[in-house]
Amino acid sequence: MGIWKDKKRKVWVYEFQYLKKSYGAGGFATRGSAEAARVKRRAELKEKKSQTVTGFETMANEYLDIAERKFVRDVYLRKAHVFRGFLKVTDDIPIDQITPQHIHDYLKTLNSNSLYNEHRHELSSLFNWVKKIYVAQFPYLINPCIGVESMTHVTAEKIIPTEKEILRLIAASNPGDERDILLTCLQTLGRIDEVLRLRWHEDVNFEKRYIVLWTRKRKNGAYESDTLPMNKDLYDVLWKRWESRKQDKWVFFNESTNNRFMARPRMMKSLCRRAGIVAYGFHALRHFMASYLMDEEKVSLKTVSGLLRHKNVRTTEIYLHSIDTSKVAASDKIEGKFILKLAKPLQEAAIKEEGVKGENR
Repeated sequence: MGIWKDKKRKVWVYEFQYLKKSYGAGGFATRGSAEAARVKRRAELKEKKSQTVTGFETMANEYLDIAERKFVRDVYLRKAHVFRGFLKVTDDIPIDQITPQHIHDYLKTLNSNSLYNEHRHELSSLFNWVKKIYVAQFPYLINPCIGVESMTHVTAEKIIPTEKEILRLIAASNPGDERDILLTCLQTLGRIDEVLRLRWHEDVNFEKRYIVLWTRKRKNGAYESDTLPMNKDLYDVLWKRWESRKQDKWVFFNESTNNRFMARPRMMKSLCRRAGIVAYGFHALRHFMASYLMDEEKVSLKTVSGLLRHKNVRTTEIYLHSIDTSKVAASDKIEGKFILKLAKPLQEAAIKEEGVKGENR
């Protein structure tokens, strides 16, 4: 190991070990050039090692390992998609060398301001995580996303299915898993991930007629349980599944994987196509049931908020695009006031004008 002259070829050669691997090269005219090449090669390997340990990809993968355990699958997949996109535009450089310019260069490749803001948010969450976990390694790390302002955008209004469309969906669904999942989502106002996680013994109580849904839609990402009543329609759906079950753990069991259904990404799209209606996602079912209970059944906002399992009623108000009843009452007080006062003199003027025209004839 070192530097020597190959007497047969009459050239200088170097060789060394780094991290238990051997490296070498030859063909140098002088000892000095071989030494310089060895020093350069060592520096390159050390730089590559530094980038591998602290590079964006390594840090992103570590964060995703945590995100997979902490967040629902859709959130995890969204984060992974954002990080992959960033790596395609930016080389895998050390995380503390990423600047606002790198963030901007990536974000400007996105098609809409909404995506711009969403991807900026996910990248920012990664850098904030690195700052907390690797504070000793990067004591002066500044989140580069702070230097990139978010874009203004108009949030698309959510289109809520009509009662007629919901009935067509149910009619178009196949008996069994498909229809049972659809009806359970409607009857519980549950999110699809929560419904697919239902377990027989822990979450379904036929005797006391209630079910338990588990959600991660909280600030710390921890699972929390919510107990909901089981009405007759839901009871009939679940009892029929219980009687025909092939195992005792999962309510919605996938025989092909011998586990629960993890997701049904194509189910609603297929259902909507068969029903001949515009495509909706599972979340639209929550919007429909909440709006139906308030508008048609006159259920209070507080109760609907409880069924949606929102921690804050304000979230439900935004969710339903509802208007404060006091504002509605105030608006009613001025209804017709000025129109009627304006209509009388206009009417009198019209009659007078018509009289003048009659005299001229």
